[in-house]
Amino acid sequence: MGWWSKARLYLKMHCSRGRIRLGSGLVVHGRVLIQGKGCVRIGAGVHLDAHQAPIVLTAFQNAEITIGEGVLIESGVCIEARSAVKIGSHAKIRAFAMLLDNHFHQLEGDRDIAPESCPVLVEDEADIGPRAILLPGAQVGGGTRIGPCAVLSRRTPPGLVLQGNPAVVCKPL
Repeated sequence: MGWWSKARLYLKMHCSRGRIRLGSGLVVHGRVLIQGKGCVRIGAGVHLDAHQAPIVLTAFQNAEITIGEGVLIESGVCIEARSAVKIGSHAKIRAFAMLLDNHFHQLEGDRDIAPESCPVLVEDEADIGPRAILLPGAQVGGGTRIGPCAVLSRRTPPGLVLQGNPAVVCKPL
């Protein structure tokens, strides 16, 4: 059995548990790891292309990862939600990008206490470049293109193109 068949079988096995909902026309290449006790919703026509490295989707208890219709997610992408990560229809998440709605520990004081989560939103037709990182509270407007290695922590306006600077940090408008 090839990688494609194993990944699709893995997703279907978890679907019966009720925490994963799959749309029709899902295409999977490679390994897709779904972890945690939260809910993962994958829309129709989604392409999970993990042929170079596994895609990891982690939804902690009471959290939700929502992937809209026609989305492309490439190899090595990591999406982690303690509250919510939402990806709009026909968006593209390029290789090794990370979407995180929580910093997982405080920088000062008791590092065992997780800070409050802040949802991440990628609107329709946005294109997140390879190795880009979306931190808690990041909101990428519809049709926005985020260049490689960009780091976003706040809202970007729709249609904006951020390219050429490997360390772009968006501040509130």
